[in-house]
Amino acid sequence: MNRKQRKAVAKLQQKPNVMTPEKAFAAALEAHQAGRIAEAETLYRQVLAVAPQHAPSNSNLAVILRQQGRAEEAIVHYRKALETKPHEAGTCYNLGIALRELGRFEEAAACYRQALRNDPSYVNAYTNLGDVLKSLGRLPEAIAVLKEGLARDPGHIQGNFNMAVCLKDEGHNAPAQEHFQRALSADPTFFPARLGRCIASLPIIYADEEEIRRCRAAYAADLADMVATVRLESPAAVMRASDAVGLLQPFYLSYQGACDRDLQKLYGALIHRLMSARYPAWAGRPPMPPIGADGKIRVGILSGYFRHHSNWKIPIRGWLENLDRSRFQMFGYHTDRMRDDQTTIAESLCHRFVQGPLAVEHWAQTIRADNLHVLLIPEIGMDPTTVKLASLWLAPVQINSWGHPETSGSPTLDYYLSSDLMEPPDGDQHYSEKLIRLPNLSIHYTPVPPPPCPLTRADIGVRDDAIVYWCCQSLFKYLPRHDFIFARIAGEVPNSQFVFIRYGKGQQVNTVFENRLRAAFAAQGVPYEGRCVFLPPMDYARFNAATRLADVFLDSLGWSGCNTTLEALAHNIPVLTLPGTLMRGRHSYAILMQIGLTETIARDEEDYIAIAARLAREPEWRARLAAFIAANRQRAYFDTACVRGLEQALEQMVCAPATTMNTPSP
Repeated sequence: MNRKQRKAVAKLQQKPNVMTPEKAFAAALEAHQAGRIAEAETLYRQVLAVAPQHAPSNSNLAVILRQQGRAEEAIVHYRKALETKPHEAGTCYNLGIALRELGRFEEAAACYRQALRNDPSYVNAYTNLGDVLKSLGRLPEAIAVLKEGLARDPGHIQGNFNMAVCLKDEGHNAPAQEHFQRALSADPTFFPARLGRCIASLPIIYADEEEIRRCRAAYAADLADMVATVRLESPAAVMRASDAVGLLQPFYLSYQGACDRDLQKLYGALIHRLMSARYPAWAGRPPMPPIGADGKIRVGILSGYFRHHSNWKIPIRGWLENLDRSRFQMFGYHTDRMRDDQTTIAESLCHRFVQGPLAVEHWAQTIRADNLHVLLIPEIGMDPTTVKLASLWLAPVQINSWGHPETSGSPTLDYYLSSDLMEPPDGDQHYSEKLIRLPNLSIHYTPVPPPPCPLTRADIGVRDDAIVYWCCQSLFKYLPRHDFIFARIAGEVPNSQFVFIRYGKGQQVNTVFENRLRAAFAAQGVPYEGRCVFLPPMDYARFNAATRLADVFLDSLGWSGCNTTLEALAHNIPVLTLPGTLMRGRHSYAILMQIGLTETIARDEEDYIAIAARLAREPEWRARLAAFIAANRQRAYFDTACVRGLEQALEQMVCAPATTMNTPSP
């Protein structure tokens, strides 16, 4: 309490007839409703100074604090309000919101359940409970709760939206679109549902190639219509539209096997428009600041993955650890609340490290205040906060990279850092950004020894005498056009087994994929039963232990393995790949080229099948390949050439004329 507040409280205590707590609360409520927030906060605190258990003041003050991003303080006052009035469903509900904002999902769920015990008709509590259960990975439970809420209010906008998101995550796109449409029918201006309906045109997995063509065309048409019809005619419309950015992203577009530049440019321009309307202070490129007396270029890295994650391992850690600190000053912006031992390492490597969660405007103010020369955003398309910030101008030079190997399409991203070995000759045509080909793999990779995890083939349901093909990519990386390859290899190698990893959020994706494989095996006249093994999602230790049990790593065509490929090489397992037409289909190819192993790089699909069969039939050749990998895999590790290339590129970017950067079309 400041001096002014203490004086006001003393006045209340000394002259109760002048200003009673009741009068102070009435004045606070009037100020609050009139939008005089600072005054309302002061008055609520005056009431609580003389009546600490005054539930309405505690509750209303908590609302103000939460809206200011002070969720921890808000929680204290919500709890005080509940001490006096434990059966207030609204207070339980609001406490749940504050806890959810801090990532305390289990506690939030308990609050929503308490709100429903106090008031079973509280539909908003069903809606938010479903949302936190989804965040906890409990999709079936979330859907059941949301169904109960929608049974009470079938037209509930947020309830239908949350249900649609859950159904989409389970792989049920058609029902998801129905719920997005129900939300839109209730409120045609509800932009999150409009965006969601469009993105729901992109399933997680496809039954056949025709479905890919149909869904791509539907997404393209709906995206164009949305761009043409979105209206930002009021502050409320701007707020609602910009809040939708990042909630749902066209993540699965990248898994259709085609160049997405033109569609991404349409999407990137849309979200830049929405974010610029909401945050005009950061809608334009800031001027390049002078380099300080220390001569260092200030480089920020913005990511939600400063922790155990493939984005940290590839590429953030190697760049952060090895950029020359006599020339570069590093700033880290960790948008996610999760942290582990790798977060601590990242923090130690930065001149300044800020961890969220923070509101968009707080992030923008923080990053702009650091007066960066360059903001490096290694991934755009997965983390919701990152994509919002990447749609604004927070530094004079902004860079995308292949943490999610897809062009952003955004006019706010100048460059795309990629690998010289991975890019095809026409790679420049695949990006809205200016392509920078860093040497070799473009990453300084540090292998991470997995924790010990004893595992046998029997533990994962694989025969000891089988030739085990490790097919460990996410199922949506496998396109229907390549299903026949598994069946052909199975026909060539009768004692083979293919080990896949199940999709963990719902059975629908697994069912579609397994039905495709059954059909492909039947078309080749090869028995399916016992040939394909599906493992549940695993932690890092168990995943690596399962990798060790394989004979051959079968790279996925069209979207290649990278981290998984490097982990397979750590166990000296031969990697078979066929380079694709896009960078994301050439990771394994580049890794094998880097270590000098070309014998398992196929020329075409027939060659891929032939090499896979030879690896099974010739154990001596397989052993020679394993010995070569053991002797040469370190050539893929600790590469400083790419870091030196990045340093040179950063210096050129800071000194480059603006005409060489990405500029939006008029």
